[in-house]
Amino acid sequence: MNRKSSVSDLDVSKHIRRLIGPHLVEERIRRLTADVGRDAKFNAYFLYPAFRNGKPTVGPLIEMLVGEITAFCIAKEERRKAKLADRNLPYDAPAMNALARRARRLFMDASENSSRSGDGGELLLFVLIEHFMKAPIILSKMRLKTNTNMPVHGSDGVHAFWDDENNTLVTVFGESKLHKSFASAVADAAESVEEFVKNIDGRYDHELLLTMNHIDLDGFPESVKQHLIKFLNPFETDEGNRRRERFALLLGFDAKQYNLVASLNLHEAEERFRKLYESVAKKAIQTASNHLSKRGIDLESVDVFMFPIPSVDDFRKRFASALSE
Repeated sequence: MNRKSSVSDLDVSKHIRRLIGPHLVEERIRRLTADVGRDAKFNAYFLYPAFRNGKPTVGPLIEMLVGEITAFCIAKEERRKAKLADRNLPYDAPAMNALARRARRLFMDASENSSRSGDGGELLLFVLIEHFMKAPIILSKMRLKTNTNMPVHGSDGVHAFWDDENNTLVTVFGESKLHKSFASAVADAAESVEEFVKNIDGRYDHELLLTMNHIDLDGFPESVKQHLIKFLNPFETDEGNRRRERFALLLGFDAKQYNLVASLNLHEAEERFRKLYESVAKKAIQTASNHLSKRGIDLESVDVFMFPIPSVDDFRKRFASALSE
């Protein structure tokens, strides 16, 4: 039986959804609906860069991701205040431009200090979680990683949404992995999630406490904010017992299918690519299921975003180049 609170569950849901930012997903990313039968016990999203003139638009996708750095790195309250400061200026936005420069420095500094961040995957996953799962980011660790006195490990961001049916908070922990093969990417992601689920070195407790102490809930009434914080407490609250977790995995990998359609005309290339993609989706689902199950991860708590690209190495180089411009 669900326990009632003095805070309206409807109010909580409304406030959380308001935090979701606008993203150019429909313009830059396409989704494939693949028939994988009953093999997918987790949520699977088969995505790829939008095609233009018969080619995947990796460059414009990277430009979009660079444009997401401010939303990913800067707290919502700071962004709101900067927009207010610029509101009477019809052509210029000095306050927002200053935030964008600071965000890029934060991202670049954090990338230099971390062997697993800065390849663009964390930005893409941030966008996909907000767009498809309707779960806004409530903690971006990029703002914390440049603080050498604060150990920040694990997922790059923590998202959340309100489960209306069960009247509880669902936290979403993201893992972005860009590898040359899908199997390698999912194996790496499964290992990371296992560390969280089994609370290895206290990672699970650390993630929740970090989110509690640095939660980004601009504009929330204090009563709603305190209500949500009770759900994030790993030690002392009944709300914490009822909280649910999900794990969102971005699995980017080299896909030879792009080479197989490169010689086709622009009207045929994307259609043929989609058919080739669908033909490998079922095998990919089984590969992911095997790796996740082997690590003892509940498949029904996982959302997998498959993202084949022509070359992971080229994607990284182009992203680094765009970041430094």
